[in-house]
Amino acid sequence: MENIRSTIEIGKNLRDLTGQWVGYHNNLDTNMETLKRKTEQLKGRENDINEEVKYAEQRSRKRRREEVRLWQEAVQRITGDVQTLERQEQEVRGLKNAFKRAKLGKLVVNTIEEVEKLFENGEFSNGLLIDDCGHAIPTAESLAETTSVKNKEKIWNFLMDDVVRKIGVQGMGGIGKTTIMKHINNQLLVETCNFSDVIWVTVSKTFKIKNLQRQIAKKLNLDLSDYEDELLSASEIHNMLSQKKRYVLILDDLWKAFPLEEVGIPEPTRENGCKLVLTTRLLEVCTKMNCRTVEMELLTEEEALNLFINSVEGHQTVLTPEVKEIAKEVAKKCACLPLAIVTMAGCMRGVNDIREWRNARNAQQFIDKEERLFQLLKFNYSQLKDERERHCFLYCALYPEDTAIYREELIEHWIAEDLICEADNTEAMFDKGHTILNKLIKTCLLVEADVIDGQYVKMHDLIRDMALKMTSNSPRFMVRAGEGLKRVPHKDWSEDLERVSLMWNNIEELPFEPFCPRLTTFLFEGNQSKVLRIPDSFFLHIVVSRCWVSPTLP
Repeated sequence: MENIRSTIEIGKNLRDLTGQWVGYHNNLDTNMETLKRKTEQLKGRENDINEEVKYAEQRSRKRRREEVRLWQEAVQRITGDVQTLERQEQEVRGLKNAFKRAKLGKLVVNTIEEVEKLFENGEFSNGLLIDDCGHAIPTAESLAETTSVKNKEKIWNFLMDDVVRKIGVQGMGGIGKTTIMKHINNQLLVETCNFSDVIWVTVSKTFKIKNLQRQIAKKLNLDLSDYEDELLSASEIHNMLSQKKRYVLILDDLWKAFPLEEVGIPEPTRENGCKLVLTTRLLEVCTKMNCRTVEMELLTEEEALNLFINSVEGHQTVLTPEVKEIAKEVAKKCACLPLAIVTMAGCMRGVNDIREWRNARNAQQFIDKEERLFQLLKFNYSQLKDERERHCFLYCALYPEDTAIYREELIEHWIAEDLICEADNTEAMFDKGHTILNKLIKTCLLVEADVIDGQYVKMHDLIRDMALKMTSNSPRFMVRAGEGLKRVPHKDWSEDLERVSLMWNNIEELPFEPFCPRLTTFLFEGNQSKVLRIPDSFFLHIVVSRCWVSPTLP
């Protein structure tokens, strides 16, 4: 009797199993369509997540969670499996492949369950991203020179010293403060567990509490648009930074001392584990901010010469012995300043004509370091032989200090100004614009900005200062960009103005009847004022052949 029951049970299981396999066989086509549909839904969710993660990683200080990365990899794997199943399904059509069809049908059913589970897991209730500890900042300049390494080590040792909480990196413009801090920023991200966050803020010469608050808030993904009052903004920033703890706040290019509490920066202490590092040209800023000061040392003459020769010859330019002797004199006149050396080397790359080298040597006068630096930068600008290329370079000074400038936007402006016009179509004009930008980068008048895919450029602040000096007479610019202005004085509007930039201010009212008949450019992008009054008479005497007013004009 027991054997009979066992036989019946086995027979039932065999019938059930046979029924399942018949179902796998018969429903293969239907299940395959279901799998394709659900896979498309999964891929749609994957595309949405990929776009959101990509945008956030590029534009904010966040990175994808590890579970998101693993999910994305699983989706890629399952998508490949589905494509394989689709090919196999075509190969097993017909009755002679009945067993293979049934076997494939089972795989399809199992894969449908996996796809459904992945789709559900793609909701990520905890979010896709987490705060990043900071961003690495690409920098083309190495720290091969002994003096540069020594300067960096002094700062690093203070950062690792638990007693020192505030560090001031002081030195004249062009000595390499920002370059060294970029390297330290990147080293902090990868080589130490002392800090959980690294926050980099570029301050610039036009210092205002409100502007600095806005810069810090941007780094913290904090919206201060509803806070007109500096005290309330300071409170919000203080609350956010107090939650972080153990961060390094780097304030680059600070020109004026300020009380930390007015901005909302908590005082760095052993208890909160935080550090403040600032770079400045002014020793009194370090003193007033109660910083442990690191005074930047100049390169030795030997280091300056090696840096200059390597910067020239490292770009497929081999100097003849006679030219190299003159190059040594040119390098010596760069005052041992890295910016002057690199910029001058960029100007002389590819030049082996001894007459041009003699011209470079004779063009420089033995004067004080700051004036010598200006003359060197000016000489580099003068080496642009094409007048339109010069105007294209000067146009970049219209943007606020330390701003990353979108290449495509800049070229659009050049085209609107007829600075690029000898081309058959729009594509050719943009190609010409990119060629000019690449030349300006090659000669170190511009650099690629530290943002996405090399699509942005920026000016070193000293080179921008030189450009603004060049535009104080002819061509005549009025550049008050990024200064937090509420109004522009009437006296600033002169008859010979050719270009005006009031970008990124808080202007509430434009002046009455400025007489600027030569004006070709008026940039007003990013005005933060909630109320803007433009008198009817503003454009009355601005009669120009071409005027570019930013499309973001409120």
